[in-house]
Amino acid sequence: MMSEQRKAKLAFIGCGSFATASIFPNIHRIPEIDLVAVCDIDRTKAERNARNFGARRVYTDLEEMLDKEELDGVFVIGPAPQQYKLAPHVLRRGIPVYVEKPSANTAAEAKELAELADAHGVWGQVGFMKRFAGVYLMAKDIISRESFGPLHMVKMKFAQGPYPQIWGMDSPHRSMLVGQLCHVFDLVRFFGGDVKTVQAMFHSVTPTQFAYLVNLRFASGAVGQLDLNGLECHQGFRDIIEILQLVGLGTHVMCEDMLYLKWQDREDFTDAAAYTGRYIHSFRPTASTASAGRRMLGYETEVAHFARRCLGLVEGGPDLWDSYKALQIGEAVYTSAHENRTVEIE
Repeated sequence: MMSEQRKAKLAFIGCGSFATASIFPNIHRIPEIDLVAVCDIDRTKAERNARNFGARRVYTDLEEMLDKEELDGVFVIGPAPQQYKLAPHVLRRGIPVYVEKPSANTAAEAKELAELADAHGVWGQVGFMKRFAGVYLMAKDIISRESFGPLHMVKMKFAQGPYPQIWGMDSPHRSMLVGQLCHVFDLVRFFGGDVKTVQAMFHSVTPTQFAYLVNLRFASGAVGQLDLNGLECHQGFRDIIEILQLVGLGTHVMCEDMLYLKWQDREDFTDAAAYTGRYIHSFRPTASTASAGRRMLGYETEVAHFARRCLGLVEGGPDLWDSYKALQIGEAVYTSAHENRTVEIE
């Protein structure tokens, strides 16, 4: 008789609105997870999430939970400054940690967390869920093929509505680079590799509605362009436009709104009418995939990856060093735009 597969014994520190809406609902979909405990300083929230998502025990003191439970990994979910404060309690015990993006408010703080994990022989995953989104996994597969050849240019547009001042930062202009656009900076690194040079311009219309235009050069020699703005859309976190273009030589991939993909291969897929226009492969989700929305957008698959890595079944994924490098790019964009100079990233 086949023995039952071992599950990752996981716990949560933080039962706030984001964790409850975006992370907890994935737990029951992932057979490798055993949710043993939840912790929040607000016992009502902890008891609610334990009841709704199947945790066996509730704590209001994280040290008590870490003392009493034998854990394979811990989710520490909250505002970036809270994660920076609480994640070390887990890392110092040699337990893997999952934090949301970004891991901290600044690159320097994010580097501290990454170095702390290394010093204790452990690792942390960061919630850059776009890396796990279906169309971006397809795009990664396409550009990794020998037939695609070298990647020469990465272009990305990310537009939304107004963005607020958050997490004790000095302005919405900086807050958006840290709290939202770190996703974009990680994604362009996921495809293009490390960024070495940043040139940025800034235009403000209102205190919460503004735009950054950014030129990049990657360590590989490829170039990039980013259109990052809060001008085009009505509502900040509803009306989002997201377009990624990956350009080779005689071939390119375009992803739109994390749902649609178009790919022009180097070779036409038919020569029946060779004199007519471009030949484009495309992917479009259907109504039957709506139930897989969390998986398509990467939320479920990033949580599953954490559980499986805790079990030693997979390796890699976005880690604490990736958060540091994404924040480095954001800080370079801010410095370049507001000091009117080119910034080199070491």
